[in-house]
Amino acid sequence: MRLQKWNCPKSDQICLVMATSIGKKKIRGWKRKVKKIDRWFEANKMPDLSHFESKGEEYVKIRIAPWNRLCERVPPDWYFRLLIQKLVLIHNLWEEIFESQKIPYDLQIWLNYPNTIRSEVVCARVDDIGGVRDNYYRRSPKDGPLPLTWADSVPELQKFSWQQHDDEDFWFKEIHSLDQEEINELLASGFVEEKILLEGREEIRYSRKVGNVWIGRMSRG
Repeated sequence: MRLQKWNCPKSDQICLVMATSIGKKKIRGWKRKVKKIDRWFEANKMPDLSHFESKGEEYVKIRIAPWNRLCERVPPDWYFRLLIQKLVLIHNLWEEIFESQKIPYDLQIWLNYPNTIRSEVVCARVDDIGGVRDNYYRRSPKDGPLPLTWADSVPELQKFSWQQHDDEDFWFKEIHSLDQEEINELLASGFVEEKILLEGREEIRYSRKVGNVWIGRMSRG
């Protein structure tokens, strides 16, 4: 299980507040920002097969400044639609490569909302052809449709089957060495405490829903 967590240092309280908020400040040089999408795409259009072999998964996150600088910031919708197009292209290129490897895999696109900058392409090794790996996110009680602003403007998304999950922020007591003051701050901020088994060991997890994530797989047939 790959841990989902904030990219901000836990000691920075301002950062904790902003981690899942939409960046509303004016960003200068939009043409340069768009060109960064192309550079990010070129750097990630080929999967790292050695990483897939050793870790059992391969993934590409959106790592484009300034959206991941210190804290996650949400780009404007038109910019994210350009990113969706590239995520679909990466998915399609990866599919050709993993098909040629003749090993079972589960290739997914994650589209997060409102924290769109968390969206990814993920490929996980599975036991059998057609198998799925579904322990990344918790399934939402309801299956809502994709936001219309994506579905209407990126026709390629209609080729996928989508399931809605909860996008959550997680902290772990032992992994993150949380003291009681930090735990109290998390609980006061709406986090829920629960005991879990993580890699065979008991752990205490603090979770808070911050949005939704739609996981898509290419429709077959």
